[in-house]
Amino acid sequence: MTINLTPEQESRLQAIMSRGAYASVEEVVEAALAAVEQRTLPGFAGTPDELDTLLSEGLASEEFTESDFWGSVNQRTDGLLAQHKSGSRS
Repeated sequence: MTINLTPEQESRLQAIMSRGAYASVEEVVEAALAAVEQRTLPGFAGTPDELDTLLSEGLASEEFTESDFWGSVNQRTDGLLAQHKSGSRS
């Protein structure tokens, strides 16, 4: 599959890689797809801002491997979902 990026998208992608967050375009695309999958999971009742915060916190942390990061995101989103279902959302 060929994907054509706008100049702005390409610039953003290069900026992400230059910060050392990802070593390749493929890694950035994989992380982006995983983020979209998380955002579109049925049953996640958090707001997009809550999910963005979770993703940003994980990406900013150099302590997590990618697997640890997504495990943490899943755990926190499950917690948000449980809070929402119990009506104790802050």
